[in-house]
Amino acid sequence: MFLLCVACGQPPAGPGGYRIAYVPSMAGQSGIFVMNSDTTGPKLLVSDKDAQLRFGSWSPSGDKIAFFSVRAQDANILNKYLMPYKYMLYVMDASGKNVKRMLDFPIFDFAWAPDGRRLFVISAHEGPDRDSSEVTGGIKNPTASIYIVDLQTGRLTRLPGSGRNCSAAWSPDGTRLAVSYGDEENGGLYLISADGSESSRLTDATTLDCRPKWSPDGKLIAYAAYANAGTDNQDAGVYVIAADGTGKRRITEDAVYYVQWSPDGTMLLLQLENSVRLTDPEGKKQVLLSARLRRTMNSLITPDGKGVMFCSNDEGAWNIYYVGLDEQQRKKLTGRTNSSNYSLSPLLTAR
Repeated sequence: MFLLCVACGQPPAGPGGYRIAYVPSMAGQSGIFVMNSDTTGPKLLVSDKDAQLRFGSWSPSGDKIAFFSVRAQDANILNKYLMPYKYMLYVMDASGKNVKRMLDFPIFDFAWAPDGRRLFVISAHEGPDRDSSEVTGGIKNPTASIYIVDLQTGRLTRLPGSGRNCSAAWSPDGTRLAVSYGDEENGGLYLISADGSESSRLTDATTLDCRPKWSPDGKLIAYAAYANAGTDNQDAGVYVIAADGTGKRRITEDAVYYVQWSPDGTMLLLQLENSVRLTDPEGKKQVLLSARLRRTMNSLITPDGKGVMFCSNDEGAWNIYYVGLDEQQRKKLTGRTNSSNYSLSPLLTAR
């Protein structure tokens, strides 16, 4: 395992206040590029044909970028694990320098802690069924666990619990994680302290509850709920619950891929199958941000809270678009490169 320096300089803030890291999808172009939010200052950070970004790839301070890759030097590690959808985690400076592999096992997902000194990673490398025929054949997800990585000491802490449908989210103060565990028939949300010493159940798992997201003030948690195997969809949808387990309410019956809070906590973004919707936390006011496109995917509220970024292939190739919350400022941000894989930096102008 590599240790990571966290006392590094900030990248300059772009005119729009934040930056966009993206992976081109056009033939002949590869690696991770970065540009300002107004599309100025494009730059290749690292040339890597297998690089993949996640929404949370930027560190909270904006000076690091974490990403997935599969490189020649990883072959021995990857050959030990047969489960699909396995990636090695790399981290680099926001300038593209000091690229390092962080772990000696593959993972499925990760997220930075608010302090930027820790990450959680989700991995099945210790799962008892990781190499079973059902897993390698794509019939079932492997049993995975969640680990906390201390970037200063290299210490790895495994959180209690495991499941086939793991997801997690840091609390805004970094002391706890909302975690989803479960399989095809049962799954609930748990609150677990970052050191793994305390754990409590948050939801009763009458649905498959997953992909939790904390409100910016840490008081509420939104999550997606799916019907259990063999039951109908009457309880599925998007829910909001207080962090103490009270006040659970469904805000929409729609099936969504994920939810995201706006920076001020007044709105929730709902990514549906081919569209994106904004709603208040009560579910009373909903706005469909179609941007006059038939298919909108991979949507995110921008760090300044003024718009939504998303991907669409309505014009042939996949591209990244921006639309203001009033739907009056739709703009295509990629064109020469094409992309559907991107991440947004934190707001940098006030730093």
